[in-house]
Amino acid sequence: MTRPEKQFASLLPAALMAAFSLFSARPVAADVSSGGEFAIEASVLDNGGGERLSGGEYASRGSLSQISLPANQGLATGGEYVNREGFYNPPHLTFQKGLAAVMNMPGGEISVTLPPASVDKDRFDITMNRDPLASPMAVDPGKIGEANNKIVHNDGEWSQLYPGALAEMSIFDEQSLFLKPLAKPGVLTMRYSDANNDGILDGSTPPVRIDTLNAWTLDQNRNMWVRLPDAGANPGAKTVSVFFGAPGVYAVIGALDDSVRDVYAFPVPFRPNGPQAGTNQGQTGTEADGITFTSVPQSGKIEIYTLDGRLVRKIAIPDTLIIPDVRWDVRTAGGERVDSGVYIWRVYSGHNVKTGKLMVIW
Repeated sequence: MTRPEKQFASLLPAALMAAFSLFSARPVAADVSSGGEFAIEASVLDNGGGERLSGGEYASRGSLSQISLPANQGLATGGEYVNREGFYNPPHLTFQKGLAAVMNMPGGEISVTLPPASVDKDRFDITMNRDPLASPMAVDPGKIGEANNKIVHNDGEWSQLYPGALAEMSIFDEQSLFLKPLAKPGVLTMRYSDANNDGILDGSTPPVRIDTLNAWTLDQNRNMWVRLPDAGANPGAKTVSVFFGAPGVYAVIGALDDSVRDVYAFPVPFRPNGPQAGTNQGQTGTEADGITFTSVPQSGKIEIYTLDGRLVRKIAIPDTLIIPDVRWDVRTAGGERVDSGVYIWRVYSGHNVKTGKLMVIW
């Protein structure tokens, strides 16, 4: 037994000496022990990835209880040597510099992947905190609150934060927090909630369209949210992924959908008394159903004009729309049925404008 081992062994109750001998004799693959004043964390082979784990090296942590999370939660893979929960809440997962780090929240709400040598520390802990407003770790929650107020003031209620949209990512070792940018960016993935697949973020008021969700990070110097570029959405998995370049606070935030790109009117031509009248595909409509403008933005208006530029009807787009459709009853602002003919429609939302034509035949 080496001198460090003798010193450590002197602290152990006699009943644990046999277990210690087993750990020190050979590398093993086992859960972190639990239920005592300390735990021997030896145990994970790195399959040739680095020096820290070779030969069954152990560490001793003085926590109250350290229980490995269930394997099916997949909390960490790829070179980790300890999984600590209990005294540590949220759990800290420890990795080493030369190996990739993969960490997932138990329910899959968030995951982060770091390439080898992304953090300039030999060994480092990663912690994910899903509630930095109520239980902050390294970031002042007042900064988050101020950033929230700013984005709602500037972009409207569609940009407010909803439960589960936040994550605080901390990297540290026994001496200090790691605050600088990573040497190699990783990937951060956050899940959003749309249980009924209606394209609207669950619980959002006004309704936030899934297409507007993006990943943002907190600028702690200016106390404001900064949109991250090149975010990738996966509608099937209901996730948003983005490059993870530094520790901090991240969020999935929506926005007002002011796009007019996909707006169109149907049926065109509108001919409710013709031989193809009806509401099925390819038919020319009914007077009761009128003309529908679909894929409309969440704010703005639709205007219908005659060919010589006279305004026929102006229709406001409600900001509470779930299904992005607005119906025109093919009547004037005074309630009269419009004449047969060709009309110009124009949809506005913010600075976005789109124009099209439609035909009415009675």
